[in-house]
Amino acid sequence: MSVAIAITPNHEVAGHFGKAAGFVVYDEQGQLIAELVNHGRIEVGCKHKKQLQAQLAAHNVKTLLLGNVGQRSLARLLRAGFAVFRVPNRASVQDVLGGKVAREPLLAAEQGRPCKREKGDCGCGCGSKKAAKPAKIGMTASGTINVNGLTKLGGFKL
Repeated sequence: MSVAIAITPNHEVAGHFGKAAGFVVYDEQGQLIAELVNHGRIEVGCKHKKQLQAQLAAHNVKTLLLGNVGQRSLARLLRAGFAVFRVPNRASVQDVLGGKVAREPLLAAEQGRPCKREKGDCGCGCGSKKAAKPAKIGMTASGTINVNGLTKLGGFKL
């Protein structure tokens, strides 16, 4: 079991999960075992955040310490089984590891920062719902039927 801390370029606690310069990963004895670089920190969307989650899981990280996190990312991390804690921004990594700063457990997605963009505007479609496909002849009805795109029926224009 490992602990990861989201960091700035100055090796302080980063203010946000997706915008962190990287992550330092420590084992249970406090020994540094990896330093991960967040290559997608200036990207818009969720793809790089999913990649970060995969990298953290590959290093057997179970506990994640950070300054803040968005609601969608937090929900994804919690579903994946990470224990996520908020610690003060810009705190030193040594103070965090030494227990000198307070840790606030984040147990529900609502504790994360709300998305500043409207649903789906981040470009990845994470919050958007797919539009219903128009009905076609021969389709079976299940639920609500969208006939907006239907223009012909049996060769006759509607």
